[in-house]
Amino acid sequence: MTTNSSDLEHMVNKAAVEAARMGSQVHQRAKKIFDQMSSDMGGSKDFDMPSIDLLETNEELVALVALPGTTKDMIDLKVIEDSLAISAITTPRDMTYLSRETSPNGFKREIKLPEEIKPEQVKASYENGILEIHLPKLAVVSAQRVPVD
Repeated sequence: MTTNSSDLEHMVNKAAVEAARMGSQVHQRAKKIFDQMSSDMGGSKDFDMPSIDLLETNEELVALVALPGTTKDMIDLKVIEDSLAISAITTPRDMTYLSRETSPNGFKREIKLPEEIKPEQVKASYENGILEIHLPKLAVVSAQRVPVD
């Protein structure tokens, strides 16, 4: 069987279109599953769940939250001893969206913290789309050497 270059090009284009279609279907199914999981965990599918990196030192937890397209005045941050709740409104661009993968309503997320913190000492800053939250631990445990008599 001989295949000329235009037949080969047609087959490659057809395969690329099929791969793109399948990728779009996978994306839609994954988003549907994620939205269902989000609503099951108390989230809302009208909002995006921001990515959160949670780090730990001996004295504190540090949360790094991705909130692109918002300003510090549009962020609502609430903490209690064992959880963190974040919501933020995004500012729409004054352009026509050809594709939009973020919610026009903004972000909303609540997470349970792995240990209790001191809410009154929490500090937060926002720069370059990242909200950095320092959460001092309620009980800082450090080993003390005890002399044996």
